[in-house]
Order: sequence, then C-alpha cells, then structure tokens
Amino acid sequence: MPDTWATVADVLTYAKATVDQDEVLSAQAVINTYAGRLPVDADRIGARDQYWLKLAVAYQAAWQLAQPDQFERQDITSTGGGQSTQGTETWLTLAPHAAQALRRVSWLGSGSLHVRASGETSDGPREVYGDDDGDPGTWRTI
Repeated sequence: MPDTWATVADVLTYAKATVDQDEVLSAQAVINTYAGRLPVDADRIGARDQYWLKLAVAYQAAWQLAQPDQFERQDITSTGGGQSTQGTETWLTLAPHAAQALRRVSWLGSGSLHVRASGETSDGPREVYGDDDGDPGTWRTI
C-alpha cells in the first residue's frame, strides 16, 4: 500500500519540478480531499484510476511550489466597487492540470456510461454516428 499516489520521482518525471517528500505529502492531502480516496485503498482501485491520481498529485505538488499562500487564501468576489473575477470552485486550491486528471478518475468523471445496443458485444467495435462522405446519416466503426 503506497503512502502517496505519486513519488518525488513522479513529480520530476511528469511535472518537471523538484520537490521533497513533505511537499508531496502536502499535495497528497489536497488530492485526497478532492478525490475522496486514500492510498491505503489502492488495492480496491483500478490501475487507470491510480494513474490519474498519480498525475494529480504530481501536478499538485509542482503547482504548490508557486503558491506559498495556498492555505491562507480567501474566496473574495468583490472589493468595494472594483471589478473582480471569480474562477471555478477549485481555482484557489487545486492545480489546473491536477483538476484535469481528477476529472478522468472513474468516480469523479462525467458519469456518462455507454449502453450497448442489442446485438453489440463487449469485444466488438463500437459504432458511432459520423459524417462520412457528406452523408450525416452514415454509421461508421471507430
């Protein structure tokens, strides 16, 4: 069971940043909060999800290096008549690439599910609606 989804070496490999173990642990804590899963649950999580969690921690660790006030920020939408912009729900605490990786984790993704048509097998090619040869009504194999 890993202590973190990513290692110091993973951060260097994927995010090209040099961090120490404490910085990885700090990033791990943030990702745990958003993902709702802990590394001790790794044996119940698929390889794809573990890959996306590793990337999320790596990107978060690298991003946090440039965010010294990350744990002190406030979500302020207006300051006395001046213009302000509010970002996404996570913009103050989650690295942009980490957010992208987390969206690919199976339990946090879009929730869409492909339902097979009758006669379609799980190992056969999936058919999609395409625009082949100018005829928008043509089906094609992926």
